Amino acid sequence: MLETEKNILEELRDRRPFRVPEGYFEGFTDDFMSRLPKKTAPEAKVISLYDRVKPWLYLAATFAGIIILFNIFNKTSEMAKDEIIVLTSTNVDMEEDDEDEFLEFITDLYASYNVHSYGDYLIDN
Repeated sequence: MLETEKNILEELRDRRPFRVPEGYFEGFTDDFMSRLPKKTAPEAKVISLYDRVKPWLYLAATFAGIIILFNIFNKTSEMAKDEIIVLTSTNVDMEEDDEDEFLEFITDLYASYNVHSYGDYLIDN
C-alpha cells in the first residue's frame, strides 16, 4: 500500500494539477468590469436654512436659560441677605427696644410669610 502511494506521488510531482483556460487573462478585465453594477452619482441633499441655523438657536436658548436662572438665584440670595441684615439689626437694637416691640416685629414677620403656629394647626385639624 505504501508502495502504490509513493508511485502516485512520484507521477503527480511533475504534473501541475491546476490549469488556466486558454485566453482567460486577455478578456478578464473587460468581463469583470461588465459584471459590476453601473455607478451612479448620489443626488445632492438639500439642506434648508432652518436646518443650518438650528444648532445655533439651541445654543442661544441654552445660554439665555442659564442667564435667566443665574439672575433668579442671584435675586433670591440678595433678598435672603436683606432679611438676615434686618434680623441681625433688630437683635442689636433689642437691648434698647422693649420686649413688646420685638415680639410685634416677629409676629408681623411671620404673618407676612403666612406661617401658622402649631396650635393653629391642631385647631384646623
